[in-house]
Amino acid sequence: MEGRREPCELRRPERKRGGFVVNDNDLRVKRTRQLLRQAFCQLVAEGDINRITVKALTERAGINRKTFYLHYETIDDFYDEIMTEIMDDFFENHETTPNEPKDLDGHARRFFLFMVGQPPYIEKLVCSPEYYDFGERIYRSQMHRYRSVGGDPFGWMPPEEEEGLVLPFIRNTALDFYRSWVGEGKKVAPQRAADILAELTCNGAGRLMR
Repeated sequence: MEGRREPCELRRPERKRGGFVVNDNDLRVKRTRQLLRQAFCQLVAEGDINRITVKALTERAGINRKTFYLHYETIDDFYDEIMTEIMDDFFENHETTPNEPKDLDGHARRFFLFMVGQPPYIEKLVCSPEYYDFGERIYRSQMHRYRSVGGDPFGWMPPEEEEGLVLPFIRNTALDFYRSWVGEGKKVAPQRAADILAELTCNGAGRLMR
């Protein structure tokens, strides 16, 4: 599609960090972030995500910590950027009904298949409910974007008492389903798995009984 972005392409305006203005279009800035992203992918692949600190990341990338803090305030800020890029990619290039919050069937199918196509380090992040809980945050972000664009179809419910039960159910169903699919070795074909998830999301397990 026209305008499709590569996973590591960044689109943030000039920002001020530690008294310095960081220009995102500067080749040195792009190079530094590229090194950090490559180092991050390597560390995720190698082991415990909880051990990925600013120190570990900068040592692997071959830059100093002060340089990291010119680009990001915290390690969470770094994670947030990755999550935002993924969600931007999905809504700009894959989601066809972002302004139709009642299309639970389509949303469940498309996002599952989109996640199936993510690189291994993203899969590991989503399936590891550890320090940052990337999976919880990315699925929460997905629902927030639908609501911000198309409105809240559950807005008529008391927000704390009832809507606060419904939205986590939808979100956790999708997240746990994806994690289970990966954990079970992806034995079910992606399209069939997407069909099952859509059925569970919209109708529960009853329709799958015979």
